[in-house]
Amino acid sequence: MRRLLIRLLQIGADPTDDEDLRLRKLLLLAVVLMIVPAAGLWGAIYWVFAEPVAAVIPWSYMVVAAISVTLFALTRNYPVFAVTQFVTYLILPFALMLVLGGFVSSSAVGLWAWIAPLGARIMGHRRAAAALFVTFAAGFVLTAFLRPMLVADNHLPEVVVVGFFVLNVVAVGGITLILLDASEGGREGSLASMRGIVRRYFSPAVVDMILADPRRQELGGDVADVTILFADLGGYTTYAGSRKPHEVLELLNVMFGAAMPPILAEGGTPVQMPGDAVMAIFGAPHPQADHAARAARAALAIQARGRELAEQHPSWPRFRIGLNSGDALVGNIGSDEFRSFTAIGDTTNMAQRFQTLAQPGLIVVGPRTAELLGGQAEMTSLGDVTVKGKIDPVAPWTLLAVREG
Repeated sequence: MRRLLIRLLQIGADPTDDEDLRLRKLLLLAVVLMIVPAAGLWGAIYWVFAEPVAAVIPWSYMVVAAISVTLFALTRNYPVFAVTQFVTYLILPFALMLVLGGFVSSSAVGLWAWIAPLGARIMGHRRAAAALFVTFAAGFVLTAFLRPMLVADNHLPEVVVVGFFVLNVVAVGGITLILLDASEGGREGSLASMRGIVRRYFSPAVVDMILADPRRQELGGDVADVTILFADLGGYTTYAGSRKPHEVLELLNVMFGAAMPPILAEGGTPVQMPGDAVMAIFGAPHPQADHAARAARAALAIQARGRELAEQHPSWPRFRIGLNSGDALVGNIGSDEFRSFTAIGDTTNMAQRFQTLAQPGLIVVGPRTAELLGGQAEMTSLGDVTVKGKIDPVAPWTLLAVREG
């Protein structure tokens, strides 16, 4: 079931999508998946109470949804998919209101059309939202104009009419409140709120997989030119062996908290935190021509933060960092049940070897990384060094600084 849900919510995903567009696609698909069963139930209730024409209207949404989702899966054309959904949300409630006899007899079901302009506005479609709102207002005006010509009676019992009225008002009001909350804080605040909304209905693991680059979903990978950052706490084993578990946990949380922001700020992808170590990829899954410089700046920022923490906690171990650039196989390894996005190959192995050469608080880079940094970096040579797994010696460097440009 979980895998089916992920597949459905990945319909229309494209590797070129940014996070904003992925969130829009995810939210709209999630809305469709929630409305379809509700529409089926709604139509069944009308059918039971001898309102077959009214029943066909929500059922027709199920047909429209199936067709539009299929086309979206084939074409990945989000604008057409969005327009189809918003127009459907706008038109069908008014059609249902007219068929059932107007405002009162239909339990004001036309209120559901408000979701179209509001949803479009929250998702960032400003012009579409304005047009949908004008149409929404026109729908109520038209219903009022046609009211004398409508048969203000149907076969729905009064208890059903009243119950639907309460449901329509409360549900539309609640959805409006949620969407307004999502719109606070500008674009980034809106994205953060939408992530929170999505995570209330789907598990974080499902959401993270859906919002990730679609190229990261399947097992396997591609060869990419990358820089690997490998950081390890020097002296961690000795420290952990003489401390209580909660002290060790505090150390790890603080040090990882110092390492992650610089990596993310430079566009790196953290892929592993084995024990007291951190591994990150620069240059994949999204290509970065300056991946070596990005990794170098991140490493220097980590060590700068480490020096600040060393003043507060002199006994704490500090990161030793190795950087290495070159080709690596970047992708998913594992099984259908569990997988890990990583980079494998000699480039990754050597990044770990260079990390072992670094003293706590320092950064050692491989010859390829040093070449890519060129005159942009201030470095000192370590000379020829023999490392595990290599017959010939290598010539790493200690990274001291990186100049902009």
